[in-house]
Amino acid sequence: MDRAGLFRLVYHARVANEQRGLSGFLLFEQNRFLQVLEGEAFTLLATFENIRRDVRHGEVRIIDERSIAAPIFGAWRMRCFENARLADALEAIARETSGPVPRYIEAAIWTFFQAEQERPMQKRVIGV
Repeated sequence: MDRAGLFRLVYHARVANEQRGLSGFLLFEQNRFLQVLEGEAFTLLATFENIRRDVRHGEVRIIDERSIAAPIFGAWRMRCFENARLADALEAIARETSGPVPRYIEAAIWTFFQAEQERPMQKRVIGV
């Protein structure tokens, strides 16, 4: 995906998430995505099903699902980290959310970067 395509994708995700009351971020690296979403359970399930059915995605799976007391990324309708290294992504998330990165988010990001080493060049979408 080129930068213009990524820009369009993030723009449409922000608009849709605003309408649905969702927040989160997208990490993009070598045509693979890690998406973290927060919101009401039913809305998240419906959004995940839309993502899963989209033929542009090669592999979609949930790597973590949990209830949280308050949104961590509430100010982000869809923040995008493009071509970030692991340390850079974790540092930016901690800095922009004014707190440590929750361990389950850190684990999801680690899983995303490990998958790159195991299966490079395969298009993947991983949702939390």
